Amino acid sequence: MSWLAILLVVVAGPVGAAFEVTGVGARSTALGGAFAAGVNSDEVVWHNPAGNARLQRWQGGTTHAVLHPGLGQLLSVHGLAVAGPFRYGALQAGVSLLSAEGWREDVAALGYGRALHPRVALGGVLRTSAWQAGDLSRRVWSLDVGGTYEMGYVHPRVAVRLGLLLKDLNRVNLAAGGQAAGKRSRGLVAAASLTFGARQILMDVERRDGQTEVRGGYETGVISLADARFRVGGSAFGPDWSGEQVNVGIGQDWKQWHFDYAYTYPLQLSALGGMHRFSLKHNWR
Repeated sequence: MSWLAILLVVVAGPVGAAFEVTGVGARSTALGGAFAAGVNSDEVVWHNPAGNARLQRWQGGTTHAVLHPGLGQLLSVHGLAVAGPFRYGALQAGVSLLSAEGWREDVAALGYGRALHPRVALGGVLRTSAWQAGDLSRRVWSLDVGGTYEMGYVHPRVAVRLGLLLKDLNRVNLAAGGQAAGKRSRGLVAAASLTFGARQILMDVERRDGQTEVRGGYETGVISLADARFRVGGSAFGPDWSGEQVNVGIGQDWKQWHFDYAYTYPLQLSALGGMHRFSLKHNWR
């Protein structure tokens, strides 16, 4: 089987499985993709736009990743995301480009989040995704709506935030080669974030097509290493809870700059090799 055929299986796979690999940041990747309860980050546009509702300044970041080196051909994905305060809320946008010989995939997202209450925020994101390989092509439009709820301190040192996201609210029509291929089912993500000191635990539970995916991550700061942040995360599918992937990463701040790295090891496609992801973000004062 040629590497391009393998790529079609890995990335396009079943109907609706494309666009799973996007230019999301290295931080959320290292946390296993559990970021629907994350806040104040340009990466949130890919997870839950309500998380940026209280941004006070603009920020932007770029991500570059090398995927599945075992394919024997360069397969890379590049992402760009920006977010900042706008009209009582926050505007956010993201672009992702995946490229290889004979293959192209792009995803663009535009979102807005607004705080309705000191504890409650809502947001929505409109996304368009397309891939093309030879005569085959697909383009979809999707709408996600999400919210966050600040429970606050449930313990003198533990703060809790909840997140909820409805994915593909419009039940996008999936088309291959210009022909209708049916409607993609909606997805529901319930999320939680626990913060205690310099440590954070995040978890997402997604339900779609009768299947459940659990994603989780842990982040901790190390004062002795100039406040570097170490992360570990992973994901698994029910009902047998077979592991999908494991992730590790590290992050470091320098003035207004943020550097992040994540390594992803796919448990089901281990022969194709792990994936490296690098992110660089800047906060404007």
